[in-house]
Parts: sequence; C-alpha cells; structure tokens
Amino acid sequence: MIEYKAYHRTSSGRRGYERNAVRKKARPGSEGRMMRAERVRLVAWIAAVLIAVVLVGVACASAYSWLTRSPMFSVRTIDMNPCANVTLEEVWTIVRGGGSTNIWSVPAREVSRKLSAHPWIRAVSVRKAFPDRLVVRIEEHRPVAMVNLDALWYVNSDGKPFKRLTTYDPKNLAIITGFSVKELRSGDAVTVRNFRRTLELLQLAEAGPLRKNLSEVHFDPQDGYTLVTRDTGVQFKIGGMDSQKAVRRIEQALPRLSSLGNSPGIVDLKTEGRIFVRPGE
Repeated sequence: MIEYKAYHRTSSGRRGYERNAVRKKARPGSEGRMMRAERVRLVAWIAAVLIAVVLVGVACASAYSWLTRSPMFSVRTIDMNPCANVTLEEVWTIVRGGGSTNIWSVPAREVSRKLSAHPWIRAVSVRKAFPDRLVVRIEEHRPVAMVNLDALWYVNSDGKPFKRLTTYDPKNLAIITGFSVKELRSGDAVTVRNFRRTLELLQLAEAGPLRKNLSEVHFDPQDGYTLVTRDTGVQFKIGGMDSQKAVRRIEQALPRLSSLGNSPGIVDLKTEGRIFVRPGE
C-alpha cells in the first residue's frame, strides 16, 4: 500500500508540472505587439529630436536677427594706428559703405580688401572688438624714390611703383629714369633686375657721398648708369660697374672735383683709376 500511494503522488506531480509548463508558453501574437511598441517609441524619440532641432534653429535665428539689429552692437569706435597718408575718415567711409555698421554684420575681410586698394596702404588687418569697436592696423608704403613712367610715381623699397603723384604730393625724392611703363608691366626678368639694381644704386649713393644731393639715376642698356647731382647737375657716369664699387669711385672723385673750381658737366668714372672730366652735353 505504501508503494502504491507513492507512485500516484509522483505521477500526479509530474502531470501538474507539465500543465504549469504549458501555461507559461508565450501567447500567440505577443511578439508582434512588442515589436510595434518598440517602433512607436523609436518614432516618438526621433520626432522629439527633430522638434528640438527646429526649436533651437528658430531660437538661434531670432537671436541672430536681434543681434544684427540691436543698436547696442553698432560700431562706435575705430581703433586705428597713426598714419601719415591714410585718414580715419577714409576708413569710416569704407565701413559705412557696406550698408550696416552693426559689428555682427560688418564684414571685416571685405573692409580689409577695400582698404588694400588704397594707394598708400601696403598691408592692413581688421578685426572686431565686441561690442562696438573695430581695430584697424595699417602699414603704409614708404617712398624711397620717384620713377618717371607715364607720369611720376612713388617707388617703395621693394622696387614697386605704388602711387601716381598728384599736384599736392611732395616731389623731393630722387628720380629713376630710363624705364617705360610697358617694360615694367611686362614683368620681364631682365627689366626687373635692372630696375632693382638702379634703385639699389640710388639708395647707396643717398646713404653715402651724395646724401641729400642726388637728383636722378638714369639707366641706359648701352651706356649703363648715370647719377646726377641736385645742386650743380654734375653727371657721374659709372657704366655697368657694381653699385658699391660705383659709390666708392664717386667718394674718391668728389674731393678732386672740388679743386677744379668751375663745376664740371660730366665725370666719367668707368675706367679704373682714371677720372675723365668734360663739359656737359
């Protein structure tokens, strides 16, 4: 009897376990409902992100519109370094010419580009200093000579003609002659070299024996270089010799010329160790 009861209890326990296991099986269609719920949550998340992006964009656009219209950011000051030939009024004219003086909408690069077209400006930088100031730094050309082309032009130390002289411009610099507009604009290597060498000779002579007394440096492809003094118009012909050697020859010749009394017209220094003096042509 004891063995029979134990058998029936074990059998019924197993049958109960199997019934419970059947109940725990997934219901038909539950997996599909879960996938649909996940899709809904994903779509909702994407929509929320898009709405946030749109709202941020609208807020930024509104803020930018306010910034570019607010009088708080109007340019009131231009901090400009002192210049001899560029005025603050000229800079203001270019800044105002853009149509808006709001510091957010003033194009610093465009202002810099327009200022670069000024004949006296060699280099320029423009930057914004919020809330209402522009900082402008200008490097001007420094004329070291004049060149006689279609008219008189100022030349800087790089050998670049940068400004055509007007009636009001000072004309107290030495003149370079012997070059044409066409030759210089062609960019021919030989012409550029000769022009720069002429300028080098001019600067060495002005720094040495002919300080404040040099009127002209003339170049001729056949005859070479001729330097003309400002006071008496003496012509020093040095041919194609080296610039530093030519300056030394002029220094050696000046004391001897002063002993001649009457101012000679032409002093030929092309022959080493000899000085030939003759009346002017």
